[in-house]
Amino acid sequence: MSAEKAVALTHFQLGNRYKERGQYDRAIGEYMNAITLDGHLAEAYNNLGIVYKHMDHYEKAIERYQQAIRINPNLSQAHDNLGVAYLEMGLNDEAIAAFQKAIEANPNNPRAYHNLGAAYENKGQFEDAIYSYKMAVQLDPTLMEAFNNLGIIYGKMKAFDQSIEAFKKAIELNPHDAELPFNLGLTYRKKGMREEAIREYEEAIRILPDFKEARKNLSAIKVERRC
Repeated sequence: MSAEKAVALTHFQLGNRYKERGQYDRAIGEYMNAITLDGHLAEAYNNLGIVYKHMDHYEKAIERYQQAIRINPNLSQAHDNLGVAYLEMGLNDEAIAAFQKAIEANPNNPRAYHNLGAAYENKGQFEDAIYSYKMAVQLDPTLMEAFNNLGIIYGKMKAFDQSIEAFKKAIELNPHDAELPFNLGLTYRKKGMREEAIREYEEAIRILPDFKEARKNLSAIKVERRC
């Protein structure tokens, strides 16, 4: 490694530290220093894009991700990050194409499969979304968000048993997220299992006492039970 590239790497690593601390202006400065010294450091462009996205500068983020990809077309993370930026901008078709590129670059990237599932879900392509989420949890069985999203999609499809199973798995992975028992409660209620729904709403409120939507649903289902 040349001396210039070694210094570039030092700036890159310093930029990463500032990024993790949320000191984004300093992170940008360090990444730019790294790029000036080594214009082929794709990871610096990628991380610069991450910082810009955190700052809600989506166009700049996309430009940096694309620069990273031009330098290294096999940088799966850059494709994935590009897809996330598109996804958050509501550009689902562009997001799908980026996530598919991320998976081509690294077929063992569970995040890319999860994000691909989210883009398909946004388009109402539930079967494709389910496949993607299942691939995500196959690669990473601890990916709680994918199980939660599976539960939501199955609920939309009125496949309540599969929805319940998915939400239960999500709760096993994160028993401290009030949204998960709340979602499970919604599914139990749709299936007509009122006592189970009440139990889950109460659990959501135990975790998050100010959970207004859970309290509202709990009150409503108790009224239904008395009728």
